[in-house]
Amino acid sequence: MAWTKEKILINIESLMRSKFSEPKDAFDYYDSDKDGFLTKTDFKILLKEANVSSLIRGLVAEFMMQSFDANKDGFVSWDEFQLAIKESGITR
Repeated sequence: MAWTKEKILINIESLMRSKFSEPKDAFDYYDSDKDGFLTKTDFKILLKEANVSSLIRGLVAEFMMQSFDANKDGFVSWDEFQLAIKESGITR
């Protein structure tokens, strides 16, 4: 199976819809150290749960970090996460 951006987004959206009622619930769940930020490691966990192949998980997590981290501080805040969800078209 070819992993396209669309396929990855579909898997992530499916995970979000089935597991969380609100985007904030997802953010808080994947914020593993509860510091208010998501890291590349947090995104790898999300991608694993979304059944994204382990062969590309690191690359996709890096891409997500670069795409979502608007201020380029190496972390994704709740505000950045909300913006990324809105831009991706993922709804609850």
